[in-house]
Amino acid sequence: MTIYRNVPRYSLATAAIGMAILLNGGIAPAMAQNAPAGQTAEAQLAELDRAQIDALLATPGQVTFIDLRRADEVAAIGSLPVFLNIPVSELDRFLAYIPADRPVVTISNRAGRARRAAALLKEHGFQVAGVIGVQDYQTQGGTLYGRRFDTPAIPGVLAGGTRIEVVREGFAATEGPVVLADGALAFTENSANRVVRIGSDGAVSTLVAEAGGPNALAINAAGEILAVQTASPAIAIIAPERRTLAAAFNGQPFGRINDLALSRTGHVYFTDPGVVPPTPAGQARIQPATAFYQLDPAGAVHLVTNDIPRPNGVVLSPDERTLYVADSWGEHLLAYTVAANGTLSGRRNFAKLAGFAELPEGPTSGADGIAVDADGRVYVATRAGIEIFSTSGETLGVIALPKQPQNLAFAGADRSALYAVGRGSVFRIPTLTRGVDRPGK
Repeated sequence: MTIYRNVPRYSLATAAIGMAILLNGGIAPAMAQNAPAGQTAEAQLAELDRAQIDALLATPGQVTFIDLRRADEVAAIGSLPVFLNIPVSELDRFLAYIPADRPVVTISNRAGRARRAAALLKEHGFQVAGVIGVQDYQTQGGTLYGRRFDTPAIPGVLAGGTRIEVVREGFAATEGPVVLADGALAFTENSANRVVRIGSDGAVSTLVAEAGGPNALAINAAGEILAVQTASPAIAIIAPERRTLAAAFNGQPFGRINDLALSRTGHVYFTDPGVVPPTPAGQARIQPATAFYQLDPAGAVHLVTNDIPRPNGVVLSPDERTLYVADSWGEHLLAYTVAANGTLSGRRNFAKLAGFAELPEGPTSGADGIAVDADGRVYVATRAGIEIFSTSGETLGVIALPKQPQNLAFAGADRSALYAVGRGSVFRIPTLTRGVDRPGK
């Protein structure tokens, strides 16, 4: 028997749909009534789509999920939070242990074994709400759990086969991770308008509430928390006191600022990818107005450039002589040389991204947040996972994750754990290296 504890949160509306499904006797029975004559009982059992599955997951105490696949299949592909994981051939021996007071949903890769198990359960009087093909559910955008993700071996960075840990699921828009003074991780939950803290023991608490739609964080030498705010776009200090540092350039408000990097000398570098206008189906997306800015210690905002198609993540090298910028629509991670006075020059393509692809709506790499370790290696969240580069831009490896990561940070008491956040999840990867010894990222 396999129990999954990290069950995603769902809206009340979704939960109501799930209850409606259950109160109406499930999906499969209703569809079976309209099945063509001559179909077998197995063929009459409906395969649930993503909306139906998500609705049932929203009422976990009202339905029983049974996965009929082998452990190696679950580890390779993933599953859902299930009551029982057992082969079809053994199912009849465990019928007495399956709750009979609620509908049952059976699971396999493409719903074949799930249909056979469901037919057996119906023969023994169980109410079957439907069957699930997890690969079909995943294709439709559903999230699977339980898949085993291991790291490749990267000298000085990762031991081969290191288990990627799921710290917590179900947050609302995870972004902007930084390490706190005690090694705990702080990150933004943008849709919940707060900054969250996760301690070394996994305890979750709100660090800053009503934070102005925070998207990215930094910590200065005085221990103040800086944030990119999106509710009313600004760079601001949000704790312990609150004050706005910049909200406009040349009298014009920022568009939709995204990420920032804070130097030891007090310069703030931040990206504004703008707002992408809605794109009609089948048409190429529209290029928004974008910008990359520098906020100097005196409070003046300077435009570095406005020609990066989709500027996103930004981070400084350990010696702060190089600054890296991610272009979500570009094929390369960009780099600038940082002068002693904080100005930037010498923009160049630093590394080629494996996550880059030409899609119908336009080119994309999904390049997002960036982190560096104490030795200067660069870690980039992309469509491919976490791409790792040497100080010269050489590809060292890629870490695949259960979900596409959005941002990265080293944390823990010795800063040796690489955290990845995104799509409501927080992952932790033990490494052989450690983050830079400076406040925040």
